[in-house]
Amino acid sequence: MIKKWTLSLFLFMLLSGCSNINGENEFTEKIHSIEQVLHAPKWQQLKSLGDDLDHLYQKNQWKIQLMGDEGEYESLEESIHHLIVAIEEQDITEIKLELASVKTLIEDIYSL
Repeated sequence: MIKKWTLSLFLFMLLSGCSNINGENEFTEKIHSIEQVLHAPKWQQLKSLGDDLDHLYQKNQWKIQLMGDEGEYESLEESIHHLIVAIEEQDITEIKLELASVKTLIEDIYSL
């Protein structure tokens, strides 16, 4: 009887702790932050957010590789790097295009 309760409690804790394990919300929040700062561009803050997005990708790359196919996660990495370059060049149009590309790729990867 105690083993059943212990096992049930363990499974409940495991499943409730894994609710945000794939990182989709982190990407969505970071993209939303970039969009908010883009309305009144603060270039240093945008640069920092772009670097944070790249760091987030690097940290979660193995999860993304498990969820998406090779073309998707390679395109995502490429789009993030293009976004960082566009921020460095202060090209708002290119930033918006790359941000839309990043959002689409993330949605494709995390759609199951």
